[in-house]
Amino acid sequence: MPTIPQRIASAFAVLRGRYGDVTTMAQGREQSRQSLYREAEQVANAVDGTAAQAKIDELRQQLAERQAENQALRKRLEHAVETNSDKQDEFATVAQAEGVSLSVARRLLRVVVGSRSTPSVPTLGRATLEAGVRAGGLLEVLDAAARPRVEQAAADEIFSDPDRS
Repeated sequence: MPTIPQRIASAFAVLRGRYGDVTTMAQGREQSRQSLYREAEQVANAVDGTAAQAKIDELRQQLAERQAENQALRKRLEHAVETNSDKQDEFATVAQAEGVSLSVARRLLRVVVGSRSTPSVPTLGRATLEAGVRAGGLLEVLDAAARPRVEQAAADEIFSDPDRS
């Protein structure tokens, strides 16, 4: 590969040299005249800067496109909801608390989660049962604290607990 001074010399011979200078230089370097013309073109492009500027402009355009894509993805991420197993269990528990059956909750969960596999109805049932057991202890404490402050109450459902009779 020719050195930078050799390339500059090639460019000078091609662009400013006398008739026969290119042939003489090519024979002296044991190269073809065409290779000297190519070197001269590369030097002219490097000095001119249009090729480098075109590459810079292309890279700037690509950077702008990537930044716009990145911004759009970040905007979408702000509205994204992680649907790990804990979140799916929470979804089923809230659905049950609102009176939605587990089979309907599973169908709704499939819409939210997409094509990934959703837990079975029995799996969702075990998760809601576990959440109910955990909440039971807290409800006992809250009931004990709130009961003395209640002045008027109306129950919308009546449950009978055989253990408390």
